[in-house]
This record gives sequence, C-alpha cells and structure tokens, in this order.
Amino acid sequence: MTAKGWIILLSVLAILMIIEKIVAIRKNVNTYSFADFMANLTCGILERVFAFFWLYVFYVASMWVFDNVTLWEIPKNPFTWILALLATDFLAYWHHRLSHEINFLWAAHIVHHQSEDINISTVFRVSFFAVINRSFFFIWLPVIGFHPDFAATAILFVGAFQFVTHSRVVGKLGFLEKIFSTPSNHRVHHARNEKYIDHNYGHVFMIWDKMFGTYTPEEEEPDYGITTGFESENAYNSNFFYWKGLFKRASMASSYKDKIKLFFAKPEWTPKDVGHLPSQFKTDEEGNRLTHSTPISKPFGMYLLINTLMTLALFISLFAIIDDPKRSLFKDLIENKQLLVLVLTILFSVFVHGRLLDNKTGGKILDTLRLILLAVALPFIFTGTEITAWVQPAAWAFSAIMVVWLWLSNKTHLNQALGKLKAQGV
Repeated sequence: MTAKGWIILLSVLAILMIIEKIVAIRKNVNTYSFADFMANLTCGILERVFAFFWLYVFYVASMWVFDNVTLWEIPKNPFTWILALLATDFLAYWHHRLSHEINFLWAAHIVHHQSEDINISTVFRVSFFAVINRSFFFIWLPVIGFHPDFAATAILFVGAFQFVTHSRVVGKLGFLEKIFSTPSNHRVHHARNEKYIDHNYGHVFMIWDKMFGTYTPEEEEPDYGITTGFESENAYNSNFFYWKGLFKRASMASSYKDKIKLFFAKPEWTPKDVGHLPSQFKTDEEGNRLTHSTPISKPFGMYLLINTLMTLALFISLFAIIDDPKRSLFKDLIENKQLLVLVLTILFSVFVHGRLLDNKTGGKILDTLRLILLAVALPFIFTGTEITAWVQPAAWAFSAIMVVWLWLSNKTHLNQALGKLKAQGV
C-alpha cells in the first residue's frame, strides 16, 4: 500500500471510530478508554513496521513456491477469487484456532485479547510475532495454485473484514449470524467467560466453527480481556509479557521434557512442579475483579495523542521512501540509511509512548530525548525530498513546543492520576 493509500484508509477508520463513539455514547455503552486506544494504536504501529520488512520475505517465498512447487495455476476470475477467499478464511481459522491451543502461538495472539474493551481500534492490537506465524499458514495459497498477487487480495479482504467484527454497538444481525463472523459472534471470541472461551474463530465465515464444533452464539454480552488480566499500556510489554512468563516457567521446570513441552502445550497446561504465574488484575475489598483503568489528564492525553499521531505519520512516511517494499531488493531496504533511521525513530518512539502511558520513572527524560532525536533525525530522513527546505525548522519548532508541553502537562497528569487512584482505594 502506498503512503496515499494509508492516509485514505486511516482517515476512513478515524471517521468510523468517531461514529462508533457517538453511537456508544447514545447507547450509554463505555466502549473506548483513552489509554486502551493508545495501546491499540502503538501495538498496531509496531506490528506494521515489522510487517513492512517481513512481507518482503513472505512475498519472495510465495513467488518461489508458486514457481517451483505448485503443479498448476488457478485462473484469475470472480469465481476463483471466491475460492481463494474461502481457502484464505479456512487457513485463517486454523491459524486462529491453533493460536489458542499452542503456547508459542498463543504468546503472539494473546496481545489481541489483552484489552478489556472491544471496538474498531482493537483490530490494531496485534503482535508482530503473529506476522510471522500466519505467513506459515497463508503460504499454502500459492502451494495449491493461487498466484501470490491474487492470493494477496483475498488475504487483504479477510484482514479488512476484521474492522466490521470488532464492536459493542452493533447488535445481532438476524440470519447473517448463521453465515458470517458478525460483531455478536466475535464478541463471544473476545470473552473471558468460561462458557465462551475458545469459540468462534472464524474471520469472515462461521462455517468452519460449525464444521469443527467451535461455534457458540452470544447469549449475553461477555466480559472482555484475558483471564489473568494485563496491567500495561506499553506495546513492548504487550508483545513480550507472555513470552517472559513461558521462559520463566520453563527455567523453573526440573524436567527437560517439560521445559520443551511447555512451548507446545495448551495454555492451561503447566509442569507439575511449576504453577501458573500470578494474575495481574486488581480486586476490590470483596474480591471482585476491577476493570483495568489508567487515569490520564486531558492536557497530558492531548500531548500523548499528538505525539503518537506524529509517530503514525512517521510510519506512513516509510511508504513515501519505499513505494512498494516487496518489489524492492532486500539489500536496498537494509542499506537505506534514511529508512533505517526512520525505523529506529519509530521503534524508540513507541517504546517511550508506552513508558509515559504506564507512568514509569524516567518517562519524561526519555521523551525529552525522543523529541531531540526527532529534531535531529527528521532533517536527515527527508534529505533530498520536496520538504527538505522546511522540515528542519518545523522539526525543531515542534520538538521545542512539545518539550515545554511535556514538562508542564505531565506534572498535572501525575497529580490527577494519583488523586483518582486514591479515590479508588488503590
């Protein structure tokens, strides 16, 4: 996708999210929290930056498979595209299902389930490890005869369809519930309620769930999130926290067989001599689970939003530097100094945004360093482009304003956050 394509897509999604929020307010449904939205967005940026490079590898591998392994080429027409969609959805079902049944796959997929909200932005919350995992399923499309470019359109459709299925404000849709993965069907999948867990894996169609016995209808709105809870808004914590738990439990197991089995077993299994790690969620005085909440003042929230949108703009600019990464030589990608500086700036920015959201010590200092980095890096990144003349003064002005805003708003944010936590008795 080009930079212009990303701008159009994200603009459409922004409009849809605003509409969703308005409908939620009218229905008195609390479907968005600011900190959760920011966590979703930064996870999405991290995943897409990784995909920028990995999709090159996948495309080259797909073309090699298509040229050297498949025995025939399926023609390209509307009928075969429907076949490609069915095949893609079938493979997506099994990737999704196994991501709930095998620990090392769950370590990637759990990121998508960490949020205790469900809305359009939840689609962004995906682990960059999942980019690798699903490619081992979608590689079968060229194996059975679909040209990689043709298969890519079906893969994109399945991915885009997820923006339809993640919502609390859309009720049941009649007979469509029996055919498609609707918001109601997918709400079940995001539930932590025991009766709903491990059901409704379908991405577009529900036929696979009904065929393999994993379908169940929504009877009442579920509770969302993971059973153990997750108490961070940092995208890196989101991606690595379950992996850290797996390696910690593996190191504690006395049997080498159990150490290895742990990564391939179901998430509910643990070695006999190693218990599951403690849950992260907080409880009230009566032992009831409290909804995860990160209080953020309005001035600091606005600061975070502007700077995260700047990081998102940097991500989009990847596609201005390299129009179509999968058509480039990988050597050209990794030797492009401007591209690598841009990627490192994005990755560091995502890390710092998460530190600020989590109120970690040193967050202000790190963010000040990030803003200095922006002022230095942006003129280098856009050297030789149409914006070279004004990017340096603009970058320095932006960074200077943001540093002042950071140090003024963060003090207010911390005071308000502490006040709200005390009021909650935490």
